[in-house]
Amino acid sequence: MSGQRSWPARVAALVLAGAVAGCAARNLPPADVPEPSADAVVVTTRVPQVVDGGIGLLDKEFGKAGLVPLVKYEPGLLLDRGVVAVTDPPGGTSLPRGSVVRVVVAGEPASLDEYIRGHWETFVGTGIDAKGTVVLGVHEGNGLPGVVEGVEKYVKGKPYRLVTCPHSRVDLEKVVVELSERRFLPTADALTFSLSIDGYACAVQMRADLSDEQTAQLMERFGAKLVIERGPVEGRLRGDS
Repeated sequence: MSGQRSWPARVAALVLAGAVAGCAARNLPPADVPEPSADAVVVTTRVPQVVDGGIGLLDKEFGKAGLVPLVKYEPGLLLDRGVVAVTDPPGGTSLPRGSVVRVVVAGEPASLDEYIRGHWETFVGTGIDAKGTVVLGVHEGNGLPGVVEGVEKYVKGKPYRLVTCPHSRVDLEKVVVELSERRFLPTADALTFSLSIDGYACAVQMRADLSDEQTAQLMERFGAKLVIERGPVEGRLRGDS
């Protein structure tokens, strides 16, 4: 399958004539493979085969694999917009769960969500405040002016504001992977919970019917990276009127 071709060969075959120097994919640093601690149990997985598929496959396939896809849009490729051109490492590579896989997608972002998705180094995510204003979470130290200002094309004149987040989107995606492993509590296998990343809160939002002790254990482990809403996944939260 084309996903097995080397990164340079795949990109070279797709770049438009004369656009090689402008290909962002060529200069991407190596994928992030976390170093396990001495007592850690390393669980490996394989990079999904997503080359030539649509970007819509990434969340499902990488979610199942327990990997974090870091997307870069590249308009200078001879593919339809939204098609995955290449992954680094390539499909089938064995990696520890929680590793970052760099994914080059053809074309330009078509929406604010896609723009944010293509700039996870800078943005943590989006949210809406009480006044209905769009809130963009920006990772502190990575709020590159050109990237941040680029959102104006996609908000189309609507008001927005920025909040500074202490953790990156990749940091939070790794928390989601870890929680999904269900090893965070002795009773985790029996829990029903939902997870999402809230760019306004700069954290992973977990909703689950937890005891005080369970909540304390999770907060001690994940700290500010996690916001817990206690209550059944279906139904009202505790304390709701």
